[in-house]
Amino acid sequence: MGNLYKIASGFAPFSKCADRFNVEGYKEAMSLEAQFEAASKIEGLSGTGLDYPYQFTESSQISPLLERYRLDFVTLEIGLYPDKKWKNGTYTSPDPGVRRDAVEMSKKALEVAAELGAVDVLMWPGQDGFDYPFQSDYFKYWDLMISGVAEVASYRPDVKIAIEYKKQEPRTNCYIRNVGVLISMLNEINMENVGGCIDLGHSLAAGENPGEAAALLGRAGKLFQVHVNDNYRDWDHDLIVGSVTFWETLEFFYWLRRSGWDGWYILDIFPYRIDGHDALQEGVNRVKFFIDMAEKIDTGSLKTGLSNSDVISASREVWDSVFRK
Repeated sequence: MGNLYKIASGFAPFSKCADRFNVEGYKEAMSLEAQFEAASKIEGLSGTGLDYPYQFTESSQISPLLERYRLDFVTLEIGLYPDKKWKNGTYTSPDPGVRRDAVEMSKKALEVAAELGAVDVLMWPGQDGFDYPFQSDYFKYWDLMISGVAEVASYRPDVKIAIEYKKQEPRTNCYIRNVGVLISMLNEINMENVGGCIDLGHSLAAGENPGEAAALLGRAGKLFQVHVNDNYRDWDHDLIVGSVTFWETLEFFYWLRRSGWDGWYILDIFPYRIDGHDALQEGVNRVKFFIDMAEKIDTGSLKTGLSNSDVISASREVWDSVFRK
C-alpha cells in the first residue's frame, strides 16, 4: 500500500479471545468481513494474515475484502493446530494417514497463498512435539519432520515458507523449540524458499536474547518473517509489544535493522480483556516507535561500543538517544 511502515496483524484482537478457562470467549464473535472492517480503521495498519482453512477456504472469499478494505495480504498461516485430528502431530503424526492429510493441506495452502499474492506462508507445527520422557522416537520423528516440510516446500518452490518456533504450547515440548534447533533444521532442509519466523514473545519464552536470535537468522540469510508482542518470559502471553521487556524489545528492533530487515512487522497480540481496536492501535503506535528508535540509536559510536564489548559506552549511547529531548 506504499506505507512508510510495513505493519500488519491477524484478527485475534477482533476475535472472541477464548481461552481454556472460558471457551466461549471474552468478546462477541464478529464475521470475517466485520473483522476486516475493524482492522481497516486502525491507523498505520496496512496488512493482514489469515489462517487456512479455518478462517477461509477459497481465495475468492478474501480477494474482494482485501480490495474493499485496502489491506495487503501479508501471510497465510497453515492451520496445523486447531483440529483434534492433529492432537498427536501433523507432519510427525504416528498415523501415516494424518501425516498425508497435513502435507496435502499444506500444499493446498501454498496454492491459495500464491493466488492471493501473499508475501509468504507461515508454518507453525505447534502440535508436533512430545509431553513425556520416553514418548518420542527422536530419530524417526525428526526424519518425518524434515521430509514432510521438504515435500511441501518442493511442491511450490516459488512460495516462501517461514517456519515459526516455540518452546511449548500446545505440546509440553515442541520439536522446533528455539532458534538454534530451527537453524539446524533449515540447514538440513537446505531449500531457498524455506526460512524462519521469529516471534519476539516466543524467543523471550524460550529464554533467548531476541536480538541475538534475530541476528542469527539474519546472518544465516533465513529471516523470512517477524512477529512482535511481549510477555514475562514465563509464557506466551501475547501482550502489547513493549509492555514488559522494553530494552530487549529495542535491541530486537535494532538487530532487525542491522540484519537488513525490510519486511513486515506482524503484530501477534491477544487482548483478552482489552478493547481490540485500542489494543491494536497501541501496538501499531509502539511498533512505529521502536522502528524509529532503532534508526535513531544506530550510530557509529554504538557500533564501536558493541564491537569493543564496551557496555558502558554502548548503553550510554542508547540511554541518551531514548531519553534525549
